[in-house]
Amino acid sequence: MMAGNGKIVVGVDGSDASLDAVRWALDEARRRGAEVHAVTVWHTDPPPVEGPPPMVGIPYRAKESALADAQAMQDRVMDAVQGVAEGVAVHRHMVAQWPQRALVHISADADLLVLGRQGHSWLAEKLLGSVSAYCVRHATCPVVITPARPTVKAEEHHLVEAPATPGPLY
Repeated sequence: MMAGNGKIVVGVDGSDASLDAVRWALDEARRRGAEVHAVTVWHTDPPPVEGPPPMVGIPYRAKESALADAQAMQDRVMDAVQGVAEGVAVHRHMVAQWPQRALVHISADADLLVLGRQGHSWLAEKLLGSVSAYCVRHATCPVVITPARPTVKAEEHHLVEAPATPGPLY
């Protein structure tokens, strides 16, 4: 049995990384005798502004549509881990907020916050920010980041022997 309150929070965004994180959280909860709180965070994009169109268009999504899509995605992930979840109390949450803030807030009284590593490039993380990086800096509980799945390269590169100096040029 764990020393804390027996609560493990896991972020669920529908990616393979979050599916791996949910599986890890369920296994850990079973070992600790804890419960899992699966958290899906959703939001709508801001509505269009008056005046000329922005340089980069951001489509507006109705609240009902965004929530329904997020719920369907969470259902797919939780259905995929149904066998792993057996015997573990799982509480599902849908939160309308930005992911970083919601996960830090919900995990405030948790023993662990579990997130999947997306494997974004350095540039993408600098431009877009990283939910994992934010949570590591701001969460009040330990944060576990499950590793990204290895990527399968479409084409393998083979080394080819070549002379160190070029041959005759004639």
